[in-house]
Amino acid sequence: MTATLEIKPSTSWADFAEADELSQLIWDGLSEADGAWHYMNFTTDTSIWESTLDGSTVTMFYQDDRLQELLVTPGIAYDYLLAFIQRFRLLTSTRAQITE
Repeated sequence: MTATLEIKPSTSWADFAEADELSQLIWDGLSEADGAWHYMNFTTDTSIWESTLDGSTVTMFYQDDRLQELLVTPGIAYDYLLAFIQRFRLLTSTRAQITE
């Protein structure tokens, strides 16, 4: 089993005034990391960044171009988001995922 962490504000995403800023900061850091992250975009409302070093991921779901859900798997991806979790006082909860 692989744990996936859901990162969320103490309010709803709709009420989280800093959602756009958070999204932009995440994008800026990952896209400027000189090949350390592989970007995948399977749908128009989903962005997945995968670490090329350990395979951990940051997954961002959008609705009308606004962040609605943020998931991360343990590893470099979580380490990257930790500063944002602290800065924006975000909450984390564990989701279990079955992998084979």
